[in-house]
Amino acid sequence: MSAAAFIAVDWGTSNARFALCDADGGAIEIRNGPGAAQCRGRFDAVFAEHTADWLEATPALPAFMCGMVGSAMGWLEAPYLPCPAELDEIADAPVTIREGVYVIPGMRCTNPLGAPDVMRGEETQLLGAREMHESLDAGHALLCLPGTHTKWVSLFDGVVQEFLTAPTGEVFAALCDHTVLVREPETAGKHIAADFERGLAEAAKHHGTLLHQVFQARSLRLDRQLSNDGATSWMSGLLIGADVAGALAFFRQYPEGSPVFVVGTSGLGSRYAAALARQARTAVEIDGETAALRGLGFAYRLRQGMSA
Repeated sequence: MSAAAFIAVDWGTSNARFALCDADGGAIEIRNGPGAAQCRGRFDAVFAEHTADWLEATPALPAFMCGMVGSAMGWLEAPYLPCPAELDEIADAPVTIREGVYVIPGMRCTNPLGAPDVMRGEETQLLGAREMHESLDAGHALLCLPGTHTKWVSLFDGVVQEFLTAPTGEVFAALCDHTVLVREPETAGKHIAADFERGLAEAAKHHGTLLHQVFQARSLRLDRQLSNDGATSWMSGLLIGADVAGALAFFRQYPEGSPVFVVGTSGLGSRYAAALARQARTAVEIDGETAALRGLGFAYRLRQGMSA
């Protein structure tokens, strides 16, 4: 077994992942914990609860964190690095919470819409993705980090040029859980591939009509063309298809045939890969949890003066 070198924490809004890692960011042991929204005012105690035995065994272990732990609701608010910014700048600028406990800063930019945009947590996944795919250090690359707030990132020679956020996951959850459009309250919903593909096809039909298309989730159910379960998959396909088509329209410097690096969970990543295939794009899927740990590992090695 590899020797423990540091503690990595990917602390999101809804949940946290604590990992005892070797120097490369490989996980020796992983524990799940509560998200930042549940930890206000008690981050120190939650951190201690999940890491006490690790620190007892190896008292000098440093901890590197990313995500909402560094937000206004977090343990300590870390600044946003302005873009363009090199990925190494992110790793080289951790904010000290206390001796031996650090948080990676987020990033901000003016996005292709001319509006301010921010990310927190995804920048560390970008750093890890670069560690896993050296090709991201040379030339142009377009990355998609799907989730509650999907990020589309333009990278050139390891420099984040700009990025664009789509609240695809949040809109999907809101439509499913807080409207009568998609499903009845008692319907849990499950992924049905055929209905997801049908939603993707609908997204490709028209441009600028998403609000009008959304209502079809209800009308197709009432017309018995979609089941309650199928409607959730259809809506997922519609929203992801619209997200992908809209983002590619903004990043036209990446021609047809160039791959898109999709960093996230395997299930969601495969759905974005399917949507990208409809746009004649190949997806290179990268596990988001592994990327976050690899990114924190890079920050640890840089801090220790080790070869990155």
